[in-house]
Amino acid sequence: MCLLAAGCGAQETPTANHGGANEADIQRLSTPKQVVVDTQAAARLQPLTRPDLELANMIAPQCDFSRDGRTLIAVSPSDAIARVAGTLLHFTHTSPAGPTGGFFEDRQVSISVGRIGEIVPGEGAAGSWPGRITVTNRRARAQVELDGIWRCGT
Repeated sequence: MCLLAAGCGAQETPTANHGGANEADIQRLSTPKQVVVDTQAAARLQPLTRPDLELANMIAPQCDFSRDGRTLIAVSPSDAIARVAGTLLHFTHTSPAGPTGGFFEDRQVSISVGRIGEIVPGEGAAGSWPGRITVTNRRARAQVELDGIWRCGT
């Protein structure tokens, strides 16, 4: 009888899990992971590829803006192309593109490019200047500004 009574009163150890969640599991599951949102993604430029340039007949564009050796916008007298947020877009000129820069837009994105200085003589190709590009997505209220090289026919 004593053995039977001792067996009935036994309690489980507090660390036993048996398939349920412990305190650490509950804490981990109840704390949502931080989601990092790129609020500028709708205005972020991606490099143009050779097929992008070929498709737009801009293998040798009149003007272009590049950063780290990658072309971000190519400009011809009647067109301008850029890949914004992963989509290849065509822009109209809102002012003539030239050595000082240019302005381009479509229905939701506008791009402004301008020179920000001179290249030291002998250190850059003729018709190349330090430049800055500003891309604005009006619908998403996002804006990205980058420094790079603006090249335009001599």
